[in-house]
Amino acid sequence: MTTASATDVKNHFGEYVEKAQLEPVMVQKSGRDAVVLISAREYELMQIAEDRYWGELATEVEKNAHYLSAEETMARLMALHESKSE
Repeated sequence: MTTASATDVKNHFGEYVEKAQLEPVMVQKSGRDAVVLISAREYELMQIAEDRYWGELATEVEKNAHYLSAEETMARLMALHESKSE
C-alpha cells in the first residue's frame, strides 16, 4: 500500500488516482492515517461483500428468531407501561 501526505495527494492528485487503480493509497493528515483512496472497482467489490454479509446475517436471524406479532408487541408494551405506572 502506498502512503502519502494529504498535501502531496492534493498537489499530485492525478498521480494518486492512477496509483489507487492498482492498490489502495493511505492518505495521512498531520502524520496520522486519515483516508484511503481505492479504485471504484475495489469499492464496488467491498459493497458487494458487505451486502452479502448483511443478507446472510438477516437470513440467519430469520431462521433462528421469533418475531412478535403486532398484538404480542402491544400487549408487552402495555404490560411494561402498567408496571412502570405502579
